[in-house]
Amino acid sequence: MKLNRIFKNKKAVSATIATVMMIGITVVGVAAVYGFMSGYNNFQAKINEGGAIQATDFDEDGLIDSITLTLINKGMSDAKVQSVSVFQDDVEYVWYTFDNEIEISSLAEINIYASALSQQIQPFQAFYVEINFESEVYNSPGYIATIASEVPDEIVSGIGVSSFPGYNYLVARTSEDDVYGDRNFPTETGYSPTMWFILGEFDDDNKRPDLSTDFIDLCGYGSELEYAPYILDNDEFLEGGMGTQSGYKILPYVDGGNHPGLVAIDKQGNWDKQDNLNWGHRGVVYLWSYIYVPGTEALTVSLGANGASDYKVYLNGELTVEGNNKNKWYTADDMILTPGLNIVLMKISAETNAHFAGQVLFYNNALLANAYSVWPTLADL
Repeated sequence: MKLNRIFKNKKAVSATIATVMMIGITVVGVAAVYGFMSGYNNFQAKINEGGAIQATDFDEDGLIDSITLTLINKGMSDAKVQSVSVFQDDVEYVWYTFDNEIEISSLAEINIYASALSQQIQPFQAFYVEINFESEVYNSPGYIATIASEVPDEIVSGIGVSSFPGYNYLVARTSEDDVYGDRNFPTETGYSPTMWFILGEFDDDNKRPDLSTDFIDLCGYGSELEYAPYILDNDEFLEGGMGTQSGYKILPYVDGGNHPGLVAIDKQGNWDKQDNLNWGHRGVVYLWSYIYVPGTEALTVSLGANGASDYKVYLNGELTVEGNNKNKWYTADDMILTPGLNIVLMKISAETNAHFAGQVLFYNNALLANAYSVWPTLADL
C-alpha cells in the first residue's frame, strides 16, 4: 500500500491552535511545543489563544523554564495580569511575567518564567498554563514539550516544514535489552522506535481478545490500516467500550522505560519499570509509530516483533508479522522503509492490567542508525 494512500484523508485541525515553530537560533536548548488536548474552558474569558506556543530551556538543565504564549483580547476592556501558574501532573508551579497587560482588541505575546529552579517543569509531560486577570481566568489548552537542540536539515528539507514536534533517533538495542520473552533476540544490534501514538484499550472480555474487529472503523474513522494519527488529532473514539488508559483520544507517548524500545507493564514492574501503561482489563490496544528515513534511498530491512499476547504488525499498511507466543520473536525479511515517513502499526491484545508488552525491531541495515522516530503534525503528512 502506498504511503500517500494511507494519508489521503487528512483531518482538519482547529485554526486556533497553530503549529509550533522552533525558537530562534539565539536561544540555546529549544523545546518545540504542540498542543494535543482539546483545551480547557476559559470561563467565558475575553482572552483566547492566538497562535504558536514556544518554550525554552535557558539554563540547559533539561527542564522548561520559559514559555511564550500568543494571546488575543476580544473583550471590551484591557486585561491586567494578576498571577501566573503552570500545572503539570496536578501540581501547581508558580511562574511570573513582566507583561502585565493585554490591551483591548490586541494580539500580544506573553512571556512567562519559572519563579525558581524548583518551579521548572518536565519535558515529555502534559502541562497547561493558567493566567489570572483582574476579572477572569484563562486556562490554555494542554501541551506537551520535547527538548530538541536542532532539527536536522535533512528532516526539514525532506518534509518541507519547519520542525517536528518531537523526534529522536531509533534506539539501538541488543539482546541485553530484551528483558521480555525467551531471549531469542533475532540480531546482534537492532533499532526500535521510542515515540508512539497509543489508543486503547477497547474492551474485549474474551479470554484471548479478538484482533479481527476494526475499532477505528467502528468509531467512524475508516480502515485501521489507512488511519494516520498526528499531534493535535482531536478524533474521539466512543464505540467499542473504550477504556481509560488513553481516554477517548490518541495519546502521544514517549517510551520512558529503563529498556527503551519495549513498551511494557506488569504488576511487579519487572519488565520496564519506568513505563506507566496500565490497562484495567482485557482488551485491544493500537500502537502507531512513524519512522523517518533521511535521504532519497529506500532501506531494505528485517523486522521483528514480540508481545505479551496476540498481535499483528503492519508496515505502511501491509501485514508483516503476527504472533501468539509471548516467548518468541516473529520476524520477516526484505521489508522496505521508503525515504521520508513510514508508519508502523502494532495491534495487540492487553490481557490484564498486570500483563502487557509490545516491541518492534528493525535490523540488517547499518543505515537504520540514521533513521528517526518522530511525532508528525498534520502539516508534516
